[in-house]
Amino acid sequence: MSFTFDSRIGLGTWQMGENSRSESQEIAAIEAAIGMGYQLIDTAEMYASGHVETLIGKALKHVGASTREALQIVSKVLPSHASTKGTIAACEASIGRMGCEYIDCYLLHWQGSYSYESTLEGMIALQERGLIRSYGISNFDAPDVRDWLAAEQRVGSPYQTMCNQVYYALNARGIEYDLIPLLQEKGISLMAYSPLGAGELMRNPQLIAIAKEVNLTPAQLALAWIMRVSNAVAIPKTVNHTRLEENLAAEDLVLEAGILAKLDRAFPPPLQKKPLMVI
Repeated sequence: MSFTFDSRIGLGTWQMGENSRSESQEIAAIEAAIGMGYQLIDTAEMYASGHVETLIGKALKHVGASTREALQIVSKVLPSHASTKGTIAACEASIGRMGCEYIDCYLLHWQGSYSYESTLEGMIALQERGLIRSYGISNFDAPDVRDWLAAEQRVGSPYQTMCNQVYYALNARGIEYDLIPLLQEKGISLMAYSPLGAGELMRNPQLIAIAKEVNLTPAQLALAWIMRVSNAVAIPKTVNHTRLEENLAAEDLVLEAGILAKLDRAFPPPLQKKPLMVI
């Protein structure tokens, strides 16, 4: 049975864990997100050098072990760790920090010096041991995806790449030209990180005006716009409880054609291939 995401809006945790004074607020935000119905949490061993995974572990302990099965946790291995043995060791360390027994989807954070085959062999071994339920990639453009899938075929993986996590927002639409169509063709989920444009969109006068027209917050409008892509999930980061609720509510919003046309005029889609944006 193939892995699918149960929720289309998740909680991003990049830039958490970097200030000890914010730790209690961040743990409380993760707990609140779980309590209000978030089913997807994204993290990585890189985030605050593993400390974010520790914060998630503390939140999971507070909310109780019974909530784990209702959650899907995504984490990532650093390219510098992505040898076969290194991938396995990094995953085991992430699981240890979170105390979560397994990771639902484990990603290669970006391309590095190790061959895709060696990384895949580690991920296959992890999935066979039940330490991960699926694997995927992050920050891969269309040619990189093709190379990865070719390596997956060469190693004879019995599993399938489930996700590519990339920067995608109204102000970063380059992947629409060839990456999104490729992912849809291959049945790979698109996970949009920084879907609010790293905060830039929240100050955009055009987005603010259009959002007022449809009685949404700018964040809700930006997230609902991503939901128009059939294979997309989005992982905005916030520790504000009101914004957590607002973001989650965007999961079920469907924008009318006229609003989508206005957004296209304000944030034009790409007319040619552009380099993959990474932040």
